[in-house]
Amino acid sequence: MARFEIAMLANKLVKPATRQMMWTPQKPADGSKDDYGLGWGTRKKYGLKLVGHDGSQQGTSTSITLAPEKRPGIVVLANMDDVEAVELSEQILKIALDLKDETK
Repeated sequence: MARFEIAMLANKLVKPATRQMMWTPQKPADGSKDDYGLGWGTRKKYGLKLVGHDGSQQGTSTSITLAPEKRPGIVVLANMDDVEAVELSEQILKIALDLKDETK
């Protein structure tokens, strides 16, 4: 997974234009707002644009979170149900980049 993240961020897996399209939220036909690109969720947190994908099935919880502006990527693979993999990946990212909590 680390090699996948490195390749994505270094433009070695897909062209930059393709990656940008994947990481751009799509507009649903009903006109509602959506934060989902082409297979990737997008969100703002800690003042950064984050992109990622997560999922789970019986016995596993997973998350990949990238912060393209700062270049790190975090992968969480848990062999357990009900693990908050996205939250854990964001907390690891926060520690790795010495980010502060957002103020409301």
